[in-house]
Amino acid sequence: MMKKMKINLRRYIKTAVFTMALTMATVGCEFQELDINTDPNTASEVSLDLLLTSAQFNGLNTFAGGLNNSQMGFQAINTSSDDFNFTNSSWNGTWNYLYSVPLKDLEEMIRAADPELSPNYLGVAQVLKAYYFTTMVDLWGDVPYTEAFAGNYSEPILEPVYDGGANIYADAFALIDAGIANLGKDQATSLDGDIIYGGSTSKWIKAANSLKLRLLIQTKNVQDNAAAIQAIVDGDNYIQTAADDFQLRFSALKNPDNRHPMYIDGYAGGEAGYSYFGSQLMFEMLSKRDPRTPFYFKRQTSSLLNPDDTTDKQTIPCSQRDDCIYAYFPYSPVVTQGVFGKAPEDLTDDEREYLGGFFGRDRSDPSGIPNDNPLRTTVGAYPAAGLFDVSASTTGGNQFGTGDGIFPIITSWMVKFYLLEAQITLGVSTGSTEADLLEAALEEQFEKVIAVGTAADPAASADIDTWPETYDWPITYKNEEDYIGDVIAAYPTGGTSAQRLNYVLKQAWYANFGNGYEGYNAFRRTGFPSDIQAPLQLPRNFALSLPYAQDELNLNSNTPDKVYDSPSSGAIFWDTLKFQF
Repeated sequence: MMKKMKINLRRYIKTAVFTMALTMATVGCEFQELDINTDPNTASEVSLDLLLTSAQFNGLNTFAGGLNNSQMGFQAINTSSDDFNFTNSSWNGTWNYLYSVPLKDLEEMIRAADPELSPNYLGVAQVLKAYYFTTMVDLWGDVPYTEAFAGNYSEPILEPVYDGGANIYADAFALIDAGIANLGKDQATSLDGDIIYGGSTSKWIKAANSLKLRLLIQTKNVQDNAAAIQAIVDGDNYIQTAADDFQLRFSALKNPDNRHPMYIDGYAGGEAGYSYFGSQLMFEMLSKRDPRTPFYFKRQTSSLLNPDDTTDKQTIPCSQRDDCIYAYFPYSPVVTQGVFGKAPEDLTDDEREYLGGFFGRDRSDPSGIPNDNPLRTTVGAYPAAGLFDVSASTTGGNQFGTGDGIFPIITSWMVKFYLLEAQITLGVSTGSTEADLLEAALEEQFEKVIAVGTAADPAASADIDTWPETYDWPITYKNEEDYIGDVIAAYPTGGTSAQRLNYVLKQAWYANFGNGYEGYNAFRRTGFPSDIQAPLQLPRNFALSLPYAQDELNLNSNTPDKVYDSPSSGAIFWDTLKFQF
């Protein structure tokens, strides 16, 4: 059995004492090192593999949770934070946790991993640090970086400076290059504890190059990245197939609960607690006969609410407003015409009941929240490993689905969307036509949806052509080939670069379901897709970033003064658009 690389646990615990200093919550406090006798029952060393597992799961699980939901809400995928109304307390706990647990673990790994004895551990930690901190920049802008973990220095820094986002990005590129070099070295020990790639250094190198591509796309409006992107394309060592996807696979374990965060919201409670899905997304997928629909969404009811009943009327979406586009699907002319080509009164009972199960909300609907959890469309089989939408049934109570879904971080189809943007806007040569790249991206995403969905729910069939005979739906979804064929046939080949990119990023809007980061970043970078429903209310303008944590404002005098929805202070360094409604 191979010997595992160790680091000194006393040093790790000692630095952890300063965790709150790292999150700027210890100003005015003094710590004294305690003389504690050695406990013979406690290990004095911790393995690098344990640190790696902790850094991976705790970091990516956090990014897959509330932060992810809110960014999907920013793009009308769901209604989480879709009114952009935050306070400095909104992300206080998330900020503190990221700095005190996963980011701290990565810093300890980088300090402890001997570049000669454990270069592969060091390389993974460097790549993850680049991903984590550039994600922090994408969310908050300037953040503590160079002094973030100085709470245990001989001269502790309890109020770390905020490094500029552009400087952090520049260091991230250097970290990626160093990580790739370390991953290419021989290591005498196995790379244990890697829950992403199972210790495969070749896959980590592909992920690192793909991350570099992602960051180059992100910053293409503030610097000339065409040659650097072309070099990655020509190097041909990036994520190109599903086997190399950078994703977190969750567990079905309930105690501790390591299931997908979306699954936990949709299934783990007595009632489904997931926020509403956006009505525009559900309507468009239904009207296009998109076969991903029963994988993405799970209906909970086929019962219809009566608008003439006082109690029901309070529950019906948009019943108190006249500015909604989609409202309550069974009685919405926009929806019934778009999906079935009929007026609401002409629907069959089956059609009406089917639409009644797609219970969401228009974007930023300010209506009160009734007790409608058992009615809302909830999480499906993809990506959270809930249930396939065989029929309408309530989901709360832990007894349905498995929860061992995925958080897709950088996948083969996402990379193809990056390459499409580079080819359309920068003239990068990928060796493929735009239509061919888009077709490949959609095929790969469809395959992932079907693979994850059918593994999660045995009732889900991968053979779409058999669905009409298998499932009792009043709608016939297109099969994968026909659906993608129609998308490619409508591609605006002769259009302007803006028209083509808008079309591509609308397809990415559908495909990146389950990853809010991609859509939020793309929209701030390009303003596309441009046809997302306008909010019904705007207590705040579009969130150009997230507000800083309240603890930061209270305890770190270096915290920048910004208004997160203001173009003058809230935009990330690469955001030249600074979108406002």
